[in-house]
Amino acid sequence: MKNANEIKKGAVLIYFFYGEDVFRIEKEIENIKSSILKKEQFDFNFDKLASPSLQEFLNIAGSYPVFAEKRIVQVEDFGESFINDDNLQDYLKSPPSTTVTIFYHKSPKINENTKFFKELKNKSYFSLNKIRFLYDNELPSFIKKLSKEKGIRLSDEAAYYIMRYTGNNILNIDSELDKIASGIKSAKEDEEIPLGKIKSSVSLSKKFTVFDLTDKILEKDLKAAFSIFDIIYGDGEEPIKIISILYNEIRKLHRAKIQEISGMDFETVLTVNSVLPFLKKKFIKNLSSFKVQEFKKIVKLLEDADLKLKTTSWPADAIFEEFIFKAGRI
Repeated sequence: MKNANEIKKGAVLIYFFYGEDVFRIEKEIENIKSSILKKEQFDFNFDKLASPSLQEFLNIAGSYPVFAEKRIVQVEDFGESFINDDNLQDYLKSPPSTTVTIFYHKSPKINENTKFFKELKNKSYFSLNKIRFLYDNELPSFIKKLSKEKGIRLSDEAAYYIMRYTGNNILNIDSELDKIASGIKSAKEDEEIPLGKIKSSVSLSKKFTVFDLTDKILEKDLKAAFSIFDIIYGDGEEPIKIISILYNEIRKLHRAKIQEISGMDFETVLTVNSVLPFLKKKFIKNLSSFKVQEFKKIVKLLEDADLKLKTTSWPADAIFEEFIFKAGRI
């Protein structure tokens, strides 16, 4: 019979989660729990402890599971004094193989220069997980993965459409996917649902996004650009985020124009700039509408606007209106 404290190689017994993205942290934790315990085993083998005393934690973590191979203890709202206690250090050196502990620190940062992390960082049974917000270019893949978990398979174009009109709000994305999943199912397991089938199912959380603003600026449609800016700014979109998305989109076109002029094969230009197939036509149109120096001027205008936002007391809407006007005149 194996010793209860014997740790199998590769088996994670202690998880530590922290970061900005609460939705994905909680989802990761739920996935861990469901992979260890069956639904009927939770009542006797799962404990969620908020601000526990050390003795309370040790008593539960040291007890044997009931009709299951493992028990799970999830610990939240703890301080450094708790995780760095000498008695906890003794537990961490040789945790029972029948208990999985999940520490969830609800903060974007941690101090790794403490006894807790020094004791565990090189242990094979410890997993440290920082979950940051996804970047915009990571969202379509995440949406496709999440939709698959809900029983639907979205095309790249459908995933991009959802991302574009929900922004990077994961809760909104999850809600929209739930609506789609409840009304649409893939006819076959490997069949992707095209954009046309989801449009009527998506209730847009916003009338317009920064991507729409970018489109109108590149089309030099100043009236529409001013109107869209008023809407997204009035809806509470952060000025820094607006600048960031505009800059990334324009900078990509500027870089692609330089690569094209330098003689790079155009398919390679599209590949290195991560242009999705269904956006190829629009990207080519935007690329051909401006000279390299014109893209450079727009990038400079964005940099000036960003500097004004960060260093002056100018109203944000006045800064953006000035940028849109000047960009539209190039």
